[in-house]
Amino acid sequence: MESLVAALGAGFGDDVSRGALVDDLGATLSWRMVAHAAAGFAETLRRTTGPVGVLGTTGVEFLTVMIAAATTDRPVCALHHDWSETELVAALADAGIGDVVTHRGALPSGVRVVRPPVVDVPDAAAADLSADAVESSDALFFIGFTSGSSGRPKPFARRQSSWTSSFAAAADLFGVCREVEVVLPGHLQHSHFLFGAMLGWSQGAPLRVYERFDPIRLAADLADVRAGVLYLVPTMITALHGAGIPPLGRVRTVVVSGAKLEPHHLAAAARLFPQARIFELYGASETSFITVNRHGPVAEDPGCVGLPFPGVELDIRPRPDDEPGHGLVYVRSRYLFEGYLEAGALVAGIPADGFITVGDVGSIRSDGALSLRGRASNLVITGGKNVHPEEIEIALSDHPDLAGSAVVGVPHPYWGEELVACVVPAPGVGFDAEDVSAFLRPRVAGYKIPKRWIVVEDLPRTATGKTDRSGVRILAGS
Repeated sequence: MESLVAALGAGFGDDVSRGALVDDLGATLSWRMVAHAAAGFAETLRRTTGPVGVLGTTGVEFLTVMIAAATTDRPVCALHHDWSETELVAALADAGIGDVVTHRGALPSGVRVVRPPVVDVPDAAAADLSADAVESSDALFFIGFTSGSSGRPKPFARRQSSWTSSFAAAADLFGVCREVEVVLPGHLQHSHFLFGAMLGWSQGAPLRVYERFDPIRLAADLADVRAGVLYLVPTMITALHGAGIPPLGRVRTVVVSGAKLEPHHLAAAARLFPQARIFELYGASETSFITVNRHGPVAEDPGCVGLPFPGVELDIRPRPDDEPGHGLVYVRSRYLFEGYLEAGALVAGIPADGFITVGDVGSIRSDGALSLRGRASNLVITGGKNVHPEEIEIALSDHPDLAGSAVVGVPHPYWGEELVACVVPAPGVGFDAEDVSAFLRPRVAGYKIPKRWIVVEDLPRTATGKTDRSGVRILAGS
């Protein structure tokens, strides 16, 4: 199996002086500059072993660390800058991370701080990445985080082949080649944008990366690209549309993931990108690609997420209470993850038959497309980020002025889903939303703090006394 580093190097071949990336400051970096910086940083990484955490670096630094780590067969772990201290400590322990590349001055005890690499014009004595590159490798290369049943960040690992084996199909589908620019306005800790970067470089396409999403600036850059392949999440489409951006005719392809595209997203995308093909990806941290939906007119079936991505097999496995033709969606492909991590060790990998499920329920239509009925869990996707309400409820249970709470997601035109908390104040106590929000900040990530609060005398209950989440959603949506 061709290694990730070999795949990226093949994209540029001997033309290493060609621009590989335009950074957030507008500077153009050649592949030679990036490769030499990665080769030099690989020497630093060889001094120790195990997963390498990356926290709060620039996009250029993150990509350089990715290449350097892949050269040394050390997986890179994307640590989220908006985690609370408690979440960070738990994530480091679960993923088995001893080294963290960061600009921060201090980290939890036992973690070694490594300063990020500097990408600059190499001198004649600089290390050569091609001399270090392993032509064939299928080592673990990336550790990301998904949410477990408790909502605590849960590390998962994938091998190099889980991405490199999809490069050819993805490049053909999305039109990624040397003649286009791949535009990535999201943080590279998000695997949607990170994959876009790796795919682009594997085909010799230059990248544009950003440190924060600014719709006005992005639109100005997109007006000048020669032919753009643009990676977005739905909230970015809403922001671009809301900013009154005129049509951007140089964008040829838009690749969207992170949450379902609703009709208002599709209408906005059609106006913003009149010459572009719109691809909506459905997948998960554990599966990578599952289906791809190429949007034209709005589909009659709002649950349709498209046809299986090339190389993906689907199997619908009914449960006793499922409607005919519906069941849990199981997936098998070369793109699956390797397993979850606990204390740095792989656990809960792929079953013997090669099929896994993330708990979504759906059916296969007569045209072969997958239609989703809903999620089997209570997962909320807000702004492209996964949130388990139970985690927030556990944190709220420690507040002395609250007797109970239930958190749900309700549809929102910008966030996809908005977190709403129904709370029961303790007897004789008033409710202060600002106080409770402040109470949550050191306990959960900022995006997990509810955006709306509803005070109730008691929570809706089922016949068995459990919280009736459907009833809570009715309250939250009213």
